[in-house]
Amino acid sequence: MYLSIFFIRQILHEMWLHKLRSSLAIFCIAFGTFAVVVLLALGDGFYKASYRNIVEIADNSCFVWRGNSSKSYQGYPKGQTYNFKISDIVELPKALKTVEAVAPASEARQSASISYESKKYSKNIYWVTPEFLRTTKINIAPGGRFINQVDIERQARVAVLGDKVKTILFGKQDVLGLKISINNVPFTVIGILIDDKRGKNGSRGDDVFISYKSYISLYGDQSIPFFLALPKSEIGSIQFEKSLRSYFGQKYHFDKDDKEAMGFFDISEIFQYIRWFLISLQLFLAVCGIMTLAVGSVGVANIMFLIITERTYEIGLRKAIGSTDRQIFSQLLLEALIIIGVGGGIGLAASLFVIILLQSITLPSWLGVPRLSWITVAITIFVLALIGLVAGFFPARRAAKIDPIEALT
Repeated sequence: MYLSIFFIRQILHEMWLHKLRSSLAIFCIAFGTFAVVVLLALGDGFYKASYRNIVEIADNSCFVWRGNSSKSYQGYPKGQTYNFKISDIVELPKALKTVEAVAPASEARQSASISYESKKYSKNIYWVTPEFLRTTKINIAPGGRFINQVDIERQARVAVLGDKVKTILFGKQDVLGLKISINNVPFTVIGILIDDKRGKNGSRGDDVFISYKSYISLYGDQSIPFFLALPKSEIGSIQFEKSLRSYFGQKYHFDKDDKEAMGFFDISEIFQYIRWFLISLQLFLAVCGIMTLAVGSVGVANIMFLIITERTYEIGLRKAIGSTDRQIFSQLLLEALIIIGVGGGIGLAASLFVIILLQSITLPSWLGVPRLSWITVAITIFVLALIGLVAGFFPARRAAKIDPIEALT
């Protein structure tokens, strides 16, 4: 115990005598630690923000589109085309047990004249089912609601407005319950889309949503080129695709195994690619930080070799009066660990301050909020300890092998 305290006091004394050299070594480690922690915190915030935005767009939905048959089937020639009817799409959850919900995609629209009192606006009208929210995850302003099954059954003429449409027609006025005209047909406003500033609903600000029955009454049972479908939770993507191909193949007379006749894409697949990309980005940031620490460790190792060169006579004298190789080795290794520890502590404190500062200011929503996790701290401490051992081991071993006779001559 006494020897350990003596070693520490001697090490601190040596560091004080060579302040510039020690400061440079500590700075290298502190900067590397700061880089590791801040980069990992930023990466974690970016990962969570990006993944949350991805999930909120259309979690687990599948994109289905029409195609052209590539083979003849039941007397029908290849190359036949067909169109999905609105009525066919909305009946899918009843017709197929694998389907949880369906919703139109962006082409299910019709340009219309929208007016309120003397104000007019020409924009797209979209038909929707009550399940539209579940497949696209749009947000409705508090106090309002989306089109529900009761509206469908009663054939209620109700509409949900994008925030831009609402602003043009009503300004800052409370619009819920007011009536607008769509092609001179009255509709009651029941909800407003929220623009959350993340681009998710920004493109929806110009849109107006009405129920599919109201849409059919205005424009007829139109054909649509594609739609979104949500499988039931227990249904896998392959099984879901087979059920849709079998159903539409029988309905529109094409071979269910004909991949060209109907297109199918599981949106969750691309989400997985994006998720792995985000994880890879975090790993890349961690490697960048660790490499910065590694450069700092090289500096510490060089300084330790320099210390040994300067103190060769002292080390030889200590060995001559009875110090063992183990004592010499332990002291120099401890000196390297102290330098690493002080630098690491300063780096952790600085990074924590910067992260708290970043959390208190408004950052771009896509960047997310930097978060310092205990895992990040634990990994950083482990890397620092490992670097300290590596940076101090070889210089300390070299010092322990010094021949006292050669050192004193």
